[in-house]
Amino acid sequence: MSVLIDGKKIAQEIKDSIKSEIDQITGEIFFDIVYVGSDPVIDNFIKYKKRFGFDLGVTVKVHNFPSDISQEGLIQEVEKIEALSQAMIVQLPLPDHITQSRILDLVPAHKDVDVLGAEGKAAFRDSKTRFFPAVTGSIVHILDYYHLDLAYKNIVVIGNGTLVGKPLKIWLEREGYSYSEINKETSQENRRELLLAADIIISGAGHPGLVQVADIKPGVVLVDAGTSESGKKIIGDIHPDCLEKSSFMTPVPGGIGPITIAILYQNILTAYKQNYE
Repeated sequence: MSVLIDGKKIAQEIKDSIKSEIDQITGEIFFDIVYVGSDPVIDNFIKYKKRFGFDLGVTVKVHNFPSDISQEGLIQEVEKIEALSQAMIVQLPLPDHITQSRILDLVPAHKDVDVLGAEGKAAFRDSKTRFFPAVTGSIVHILDYYHLDLAYKNIVVIGNGTLVGKPLKIWLEREGYSYSEINKETSQENRRELLLAADIIISGAGHPGLVQVADIKPGVVLVDAGTSESGKKIIGDIHPDCLEKSSFMTPVPGGIGPITIAILYQNILTAYKQNYE
């Protein structure tokens, strides 16, 4: 029997747990988002983040800058925001003329609730932070929630992006799990062999329909963290028809996405408790 994972239900459970903790806090929790430019998909994502924070009683401030802001100008603005912030993120992607890593590295590890700066990533790799990169945290939460053990499994990770592939691989290596990777350089033949042998496929490529029914074996666990926009719809990397052949599958939308926001707010609460109580 195939299980379609209900990300909204799981996110609500995490949200309720966070709310019960926040209700015991007398101080005010603030969260800052640095957002450069404008994009309809990201606008909606930020609205969701703000609404989630409002429901929890977290004050969310979005600092929106024009897409043509200079790198030096953005550095100055981020430094000013960081000086007053409790927890913050830099919304990606940034415009092409901005060196992404230069901006992300301005956020110190104890405020870096996205775990995207060099200091935060090093702390995560070395198990010196309680923050989880939000997508990786979502994947780990699902695996724990459904008691899906990774030991002695053929794990395939598709994609090497900043938000999914890279932090997920850090976690897998940190925990001692071996995995195979599929990226743009992987040949079609090798890609097909890896997918057909996989017990668990975790995809974050942002390539619609990248994994088809013929690519997978029966009973595989499918975690789809890749999102793309097509005809004003958000779709994933894994074709929906793969559900019937899998044992577990996360839908897009409604799978990893809602849990990602919940994990982010778990990090925000952790930041407040560690640094400001």
